[in-house]
Amino acid sequence: MRINQVSTFRGEDQCKKIMDSKIYEEVKDLAIKLVNASEVDDTQEYWSLYNQLEEICSKNENGENNHPFQWETLGDFTSDNTAALEIYKKSLALAEELKLNEYIASVTFAMAERYGELGENKMAIQTARQANKVAENLDDLELRREISEFLLNECT
Repeated sequence: MRINQVSTFRGEDQCKKIMDSKIYEEVKDLAIKLVNASEVDDTQEYWSLYNQLEEICSKNENGENNHPFQWETLGDFTSDNTAALEIYKKSLALAEELKLNEYIASVTFAMAERYGELGENKMAIQTARQANKVAENLDDLELRREISEFLLNECT
């Protein structure tokens, strides 16, 4: 199954307001292409696309176009859990600086999932609880449900 578009990204409307729309669309398009490359096991294409995404993040890191969306997306497509956590930490710091609660909750939850994959269950639960606390004040019911299910599974 090929994906031609992603129906919604978390915080898409908020993201478009404060992020250069050209960069947003470029990152979104790369994410779609990364999913498609992964679906057909095209490793060479996947890493080419990943490197393009990484380049966008690096280019924007110290400028006005730096945004948690690009870093979270890079973290999502990083296969190494430890490396992904470092990328998510960048995204989280930026989300906190910009006071973007939807990204704070989403990135913190992504970190909780990675801690779980690493077998660091205490850290996974602690981080998921932090994500849940922020998500309680958001309208994103899907994110809140995902965090709740994660906590139920990790705590049992």
